[in-house]
Amino acid sequence: MAFASLQLTPDETKALKSLPAPIQIAAKKALQGSISDLARLVDFITLPRTSRCCCLVPIFHAILHSVQVPTYINPKTIPTITRAKWALMGLVKISTVASQATGVKEDAVTKYIVRRWSDTYPWMWFFAHNCLPPPYDVSVTPPRPDVCSVSDAVQLCISPLSLICTKSEEGRHLLRSSVSVQQFAARLWILVGNLRGDVLPGHRGASTDALISKIRASFALTNYVCVSESEDPAKVTLPLSNFIHAAGGVKPVVFTLLRYIRRIIRDATAVEEPRSWTPGDPSVKLLHLYTVGLKYSFLFIQTISRQDASCRAQLIRQGSIRIVVDAITQILPRILVQANEEIDLHPQMGLAGRQEVLWSGYSYIASAIRDADDGITCVCQAIDAGLIQTLEKGVVCPPHVNRRDHPPRGRMGDIELLFLLATFFVYHRVVQSIFRHWFRMQNDPVEKRDIRDEGLGLALEVVLTSTINAMDYRSVEPINFHEYRCSGPGCPVCTWDFVNKKRRCSGCLVSIYCSEKCQRTAWRNGHRKWCQVLRCTVGPWGSRDIRNSLQVIAGFENNQISGMAKDVEKRVREAQRQFPAFSDRLVLLLDMTVYTPGIHVLPVHKLEQFPGDDPIWPEVADEIRARSDSPPKGYMFSVVKVHLGKSKFTLFSPSIALRMAFEGQYFSDNEAHESVDEDEIDYPKSPGNQDLDYDSESSNDKCYDV
Repeated sequence: MAFASLQLTPDETKALKSLPAPIQIAAKKALQGSISDLARLVDFITLPRTSRCCCLVPIFHAILHSVQVPTYINPKTIPTITRAKWALMGLVKISTVASQATGVKEDAVTKYIVRRWSDTYPWMWFFAHNCLPPPYDVSVTPPRPDVCSVSDAVQLCISPLSLICTKSEEGRHLLRSSVSVQQFAARLWILVGNLRGDVLPGHRGASTDALISKIRASFALTNYVCVSESEDPAKVTLPLSNFIHAAGGVKPVVFTLLRYIRRIIRDATAVEEPRSWTPGDPSVKLLHLYTVGLKYSFLFIQTISRQDASCRAQLIRQGSIRIVVDAITQILPRILVQANEEIDLHPQMGLAGRQEVLWSGYSYIASAIRDADDGITCVCQAIDAGLIQTLEKGVVCPPHVNRRDHPPRGRMGDIELLFLLATFFVYHRVVQSIFRHWFRMQNDPVEKRDIRDEGLGLALEVVLTSTINAMDYRSVEPINFHEYRCSGPGCPVCTWDFVNKKRRCSGCLVSIYCSEKCQRTAWRNGHRKWCQVLRCTVGPWGSRDIRNSLQVIAGFENNQISGMAKDVEKRVREAQRQFPAFSDRLVLLLDMTVYTPGIHVLPVHKLEQFPGDDPIWPEVADEIRARSDSPPKGYMFSVVKVHLGKSKFTLFSPSIALRMAFEGQYFSDNEAHESVDEDEIDYPKSPGNQDLDYDSESSNDKCYDV
């Protein structure tokens, strides 16, 4: 169709008469194919003229609809491409100013861009493919920057997506449900993540505009919308795998995302200190832009971590927790500023929204710990990155501003994350990180802070007390004796002095022997019975982390049960009334997967992941009563519930198991070996001692992790 024959409807033509006469003439010439007049129409669009500019939209749509999108840029297609560029730019500009002027979130963007997607999207794809550098090599210069500069192409491709994500619910669903649109967004996301510098080629602004930084921060929302859940449960969205495939795989997604976070933080920390904390201050606006971009980057990282196990594992390997903690640490002093009522209570830039940015980061850390197979490693990364120190800095900001309603901290805000960390203080590796935390605190100058958030301050005080308790339990001598000494009764040999290969019992995975002689002696002296009990103490998988942490778990167990003696008696009486048929088979469950730990009393057969029907437990209970100075009242023994992340285990009491199973370990050599004649030992075939596992001294017990 020739441009001279482009026609508008009578109503559309009538609407143009409201424009100034020169603009009416330019509109007529634009419909006839004049590129300069089309550009003049785009320049005419400004916020004060919004109501009159809307009548130009049919012209832009007519131009885009009238021509077929070319495959390549060549001299014959350049006029068509230039017209399309100005028409699309006009739609983007008028959608922006119309949504700002009227305050209507859906109208302009949905009507002018989303519902004319068949006209706008092919041209967006064309400019992205022909006028932008390749996503993975941004140093390559586009072939014809004179037709459409990189700066103009970015505006034509990225601005419509940003408008859709902020203003149009219908458009957001389009991003979540269209394969081609997600591929388009993923390509742009990788490209923006790889851009460097401050200004795009062809940008008419000054070098101080930090255009790339602003685009990067604003595009974080688009990226999150592509993988987020639909606002309407009835609408089907694409799986996360589609976006990951479009972006090139798990590694490019993870690397680009972490690069986004690092660069947004770099840009945010470089913002000048606001001269006045008011919504119109340029520095306040920039900080708001960067913190919003950081928030959606945190939400994106949490979404892909939760939905895709390979992304979750790759993020942990690449140090995502350390990067998120570092980001929160750097941004916290810039945004937790209580300035004045005007800015603190602002609906978008207020203190509540700024705090929510931090909680989004805390929420990712919590979900990574909670959903991981190895949550202990995640907790160690967080503590080593300085998470506890960062949380201590958060007490300077009050949880409620002038008693106004404040958004809740969410499922995993700062306090909730603190309590989640505390459930892992029972592990040896975590206690080592705690030691390093306190060492840093001793060497760093202590800053006195006014505690305005009393809830966070009290939570910190309780959790920090738990860190000290964990270090105390870990330091009890002899430290983890079952790992560093031969478990043969009275044998003084330490594991590093073993002449032959170290032998670990394949049944319990706890006892270690320097020789077959010590192993036989231990079996006859009671390991026959306690082998199965010890196996129940390290869990069904025989986790090395649990095995190396029995001493710390036992310390917390004893302290909690003794500190809740009255509550224990009350729960025993309730359980005896509730389960009268099993009143002689009750056990005390200490749930350490929550903080503070919970107490439950149940029949042994009702415990999860615990062999409750095994006939050995009444016999074990009798021996506990006979050998204990203060036997438990009303229950057979205690068990402990712990978690390694998403996996939870119910363990036989480590304090009882270690005390009973290794009671004879410190006999003198004569007492131990005179008590049993090795030649008379009838070594039975038992599931717990059918085989001995061997490993070299240098490799420790590495090969026994399950």
